[in-house]
Amino acid sequence: MDARKYLVATAWLVSACHGGEVGRDTLAQDEADGSWDRPLAIAALPFVDQGTTLDGTSQVDRYDPCAPGTSEAGPEVVYRLEVTEPGFLWAQVDDAPGDHVDVDVHLLAEADPSLCITRDNSFLGAPVQPGVYFLVLDTWTDETFAGAYSLEVDLVTEAASACNRSSIECDGMVPPFVNVDFVEAPGEQGCLPGMVRVADFCVDRYEAIVAEVTDDGLRPVSPYATPARNASLMALSVEGAVPQGHISQVQAADACSMAGKRLCSEDEWVRACSGSQGSTYPYGDQREPGRCNDARACHPATQTFESFSDSVYANLDHPCVSQLPEGLAITGAHADCRTEDGVMDMMGNLHEWTSDPSGVFRGGYYVDTYRNGDGCEYDTEAHGVSYDDYSTGFRCCADATE
Repeated sequence: MDARKYLVATAWLVSACHGGEVGRDTLAQDEADGSWDRPLAIAALPFVDQGTTLDGTSQVDRYDPCAPGTSEAGPEVVYRLEVTEPGFLWAQVDDAPGDHVDVDVHLLAEADPSLCITRDNSFLGAPVQPGVYFLVLDTWTDETFAGAYSLEVDLVTEAASACNRSSIECDGMVPPFVNVDFVEAPGEQGCLPGMVRVADFCVDRYEAIVAEVTDDGLRPVSPYATPARNASLMALSVEGAVPQGHISQVQAADACSMAGKRLCSEDEWVRACSGSQGSTYPYGDQREPGRCNDARACHPATQTFESFSDSVYANLDHPCVSQLPEGLAITGAHADCRTEDGVMDMMGNLHEWTSDPSGVFRGGYYVDTYRNGDGCEYDTEAHGVSYDDYSTGFRCCADATE
């Protein structure tokens, strides 16, 4: 039995012993009614609840960016959940069997449909950090599809003990949107927003996220999947975000250009990583395991596909690979993986493309930071400029203006 099914079975067993609900805060429910202003509280996980959207409000009919073309005009029920540790949050909704009900589940970063992280008609999951989240059960199209549902929610916080067993349920069909904040911090002297000054040039403080530039503004792009080839992408350097994997050097260069920046040259990247003293690692000359996101006990492809066969490595572009716990970290999470100039995560987390026309990425990633050189000396030249997989990311550089 996989981890999610085990947790679901456990939740239902506890539910049967406690009158059908697990984790609902009964005190808070005296005032909560499942509306946007008074959401139902999920007090503990695992959580199981039965309800009906017939009793819900009908305030929201679109969840942009998760599904801008899908009408959710029927009534909805809102739940509030506080996550206290990093992990993979999943939720599953089942409509009452054999009826005309169509209830979908949505995960939001705030009680705001424009801050939708991911949604699905039955099962969703996404990596989360500590904070408050909202789950919304909304009715498809109109009130005629409203009705009874059962909801199950849990958080997977540890990788599976065996390297050939996945700890999450993920089919990759709907990669989550997880970055909803596109506000960059002011740049240092002579630098654009999100950048720090290194010698006579500027470099992004954090590994880049990307957003699609549309007529209506910036639209989130899932960091766990290859962006659309024809999308107009903009690079941003933001703390506390999931950095963009699955990106080629070509797309990374275009995204930097859209932001008024450029990919770092080889010399710039090495100088930013090694500092003024030319150290081997961002923090000095001696490796300190765990200071950066620089190693993982199990290869994520082996875990994702639950196999030790070499065939799994033909699927490194799969959206689920970096969604495993203890994998890709949010920007700035490893506070000590910092250069003398304050540049974060230049070793590990994601490989970073440089502007070298032969196609070079540097720094290693969260599985390996030594096979092709140690730390700042890590250098991969095995792929062309159009290559991407779960491990390829980037950051931008720019000339200092003063």
